[in-house]
Amino acid sequence: MSFQQFLPRAVARIAGRATALGLALSVAASTPAVADPTPAPRLTGVKVVKNTDTVSDFQQVSVACPTGSVAISGGAETASPGDVNDRIGLVGSFPEVEVNQPSARGWIANARDWAGEPITVTVRAVCALAPRGYEVVTAPHADVPSNQPSTISCPAGKTILGGGGEIQGEYTTLTKSHPSAFTSSGPTQWTVEGRNNQWSNVGVAGYAMCADPIADNQWTTYKVSKNQPSGGYLTCLNGRRVTSGGAAANAQDSALRASRPGLTGEGADRDGWWVQAGSFYEPIDVDLYVMCSTR
Repeated sequence: MSFQQFLPRAVARIAGRATALGLALSVAASTPAVADPTPAPRLTGVKVVKNTDTVSDFQQVSVACPTGSVAISGGAETASPGDVNDRIGLVGSFPEVEVNQPSARGWIANARDWAGEPITVTVRAVCALAPRGYEVVTAPHADVPSNQPSTISCPAGKTILGGGGEIQGEYTTLTKSHPSAFTSSGPTQWTVEGRNNQWSNVGVAGYAMCADPIADNQWTTYKVSKNQPSGGYLTCLNGRRVTSGGAAANAQDSALRASRPGLTGEGADRDGWWVQAGSFYEPIDVDLYVMCSTR
């Protein structure tokens, strides 16, 4: 794992430490499969596409990958005039899965505003030619208590490329969507967690994009604790490009506002993963994750 530089929006350097996290609770596991033991080629044909729309609460915004490619990861960001505390938050950020096909053709996101005002949602898909062993593992819908993590596992011998989830029900918020169960070959699970403001059960739909291990893919994590909006920008170094990422907002009553790829040329001097979270309770502990690759 290569050292990564962490830059917040103001490009001010803040201290922290790298950490790899994994959560053990699993509500879904895929059918075991045997991965090819030879080294997998690096990712090719990588392109990030996006779409922005102003919508009502829980309305989905989607973006499609170019013809011939699949989604290997994705992310989203939401904004509103009332962008304070946990008033706005993402509800879902997850792959658009083809019917009866083990692949994803794009990315979907939705959000909500406690005040019921229109919200702007930007969704991004990281697309590529399907790497060796590529498949999307989908967890069956499950009702779980608020703030209980759910994990989706890759088949044996495969590792995570990306993942996502949606927290279903009234007054819901996505708080965590990130890789977990790190091994020497990379993470093997994707963790999703959310809540509602009534502290009752929420519906969870989870997804993991898996493939044979690719040595060129390098994951890095970073932890930050600050007043809201908490988070920042975890960058790729040495000319590497962003290919995946995730985030976990760990404060009480927290809400993820953004967890998405950032690109050189869009106001950043390096590729990376942008994360923001809000909460009534401060400081807000946030874990950032980024996967960078040569391409």
